[in-house]
Amino acid sequence: MFQLGSLVVLCGLLIGTSDSLLGDLGNVVKDLDIGNAVKDLDVGNVNLDVGSLQKTTDWALAKNNILGALNALDLSKLNPFSSQNGYGLRINKLSFLNLQAEPSSNLQGINLKLPLVLDASVTLPIIGSMVDVSISLDLATSLGVQTDAKTGLPTLSIGQCSSDTDNISISLLGRRSTLINRLLDGVSSLLTKSVSSLMQNQICPVIEFIFSHLNVNLTQDLLSNLQLPVSL
Repeated sequence: MFQLGSLVVLCGLLIGTSDSLLGDLGNVVKDLDIGNAVKDLDVGNVNLDVGSLQKTTDWALAKNNILGALNALDLSKLNPFSSQNGYGLRINKLSFLNLQAEPSSNLQGINLKLPLVLDASVTLPIIGSMVDVSISLDLATSLGVQTDAKTGLPTLSIGQCSSDTDNISISLLGRRSTLINRLLDGVSSLLTKSVSSLMQNQICPVIEFIFSHLNVNLTQDLLSNLQLPVSL
């Protein structure tokens, strides 16, 4: 018969093993360098109705066109992080939920926010176990209208695309365990950095490419019609 004392000893061993793994995990994480782990996604492969986007002056139609192109991205064209010291990241699904627009603080431009969800598989160092996670975050960029010095005509300007690393949410999918949760917590900062690099190097160029085809008149009209605060 399994005695209570044996259970206590077993729990102690499991806790000790968990702490040891977390210690080893910390050493591995420190040694990882993901700075050059991703390559740019070829924007030429984006399925975008460029002609329609260039012609339309209707924000709702343009928004649907943009979200459709982003949600149709071929994930096989992405270059996820291959395993480094046992750490790996593979994107399984990418869902852009919305495209929100509001005036910039100086009312001279438009701030755009794109909430999205990533379903990904993460290989945890040390134990080599793969877990499925859901990652929620926002991408942000901006639009403006400038006057071309040579022609005197309005031209579209696009701000730098970036991810909001302060508001990234990571949740474990499927079966949960205390050990896996603790190990996932141990690589959360690395996972945040990985996803941020993935967005910056692969998704942001696609977003900038898509917005570069917007009709400048649409941007002018949208800026004129927006009233702070509003989300379209």
